[in-house]
Amino acid sequence: MTEREKWDVLCEAMQGRYPVLASVWQLAEERFGPAWLPECIRNIERLYGPVGVPMSDDLSEMLDGYAEFANDSMRSQVYYERTGRYKASSYEEVRASCYWNEEHMTRRYLPGMYVSHYIWPQHYHMLRGFIHGILPRVRASRLFFEVGVGCGVYSRAALEHLPHVRGVAFDISAHALRFSGQVVEASGSGDRYRLEQRDIKDGYHEAADFLICQEVLEHLENPGEFCVWLRELVKPGGWTYITAALNAAHSDHIFLFHEPSELEAMLRQAGLQPYHLQEECAAGTKPRRLTPSLAGYLCQRPR
Repeated sequence: MTEREKWDVLCEAMQGRYPVLASVWQLAEERFGPAWLPECIRNIERLYGPVGVPMSDDLSEMLDGYAEFANDSMRSQVYYERTGRYKASSYEEVRASCYWNEEHMTRRYLPGMYVSHYIWPQHYHMLRGFIHGILPRVRASRLFFEVGVGCGVYSRAALEHLPHVRGVAFDISAHALRFSGQVVEASGSGDRYRLEQRDIKDGYHEAADFLICQEVLEHLENPGEFCVWLRELVKPGGWTYITAALNAAHSDHIFLFHEPSELEAMLRQAGLQPYHLQEECAAGTKPRRLTPSLAGYLCQRPR
């Protein structure tokens, strides 16, 4: 089957099972351009096997996981638009219900997050900006950390595009670490990557040249303190790439950022120097404070 035929199979399956969610799949190539299709199919098949007819159980479960992830986001966004706040308020609450919940993480949350990086405009454009705009600036790095590794796509990108770098992933969730390890192994970069289940507040025995913290801050009650811990993991003169979701509800989001300037101020307060901002918004025409977006800053720890 061609890549086009494989994509049609996936879109037809989404249309048949989840018609409300299918349009974002059907519009993806128009939004992202011709280079997107081979990239998307390659990364789906790396993790879930060949797309074909009939569809494999692994691919079917991936679609189901994405649908639950997307529906959770939609329900949470409706609550945010109605009340002006996120539903969750306690890190302990979401840690138990989400990050330590094996079924939730492995069947819904992580597959949904992984696929969203090739379907949702804000996720796809941020990832491309990281690959083409951020990684060339840190190409001299020999060690990077990713803190709150999630589904592993940013670690994989760093390892693929910086062939001399080695990486360490930190997360409190064993399920996220295992999933990310599979993502990196599938790309052939596993020999340069280590997984560490730990809280970063106690530091680490070595410092990184470059640190990634992607969509973590909104999951915390005190992200400003966390940014100080991030700074301490990087060498003086080293770089951080830190992103946060803005006006973007999900069942495990706690801290509400409205504007990139709020994130920038937090990073400066933590002792980091922001140099470059990328912001990407979800599709739609709602007012800014009702439109989910992502803001990412490349920062340097002063020498």
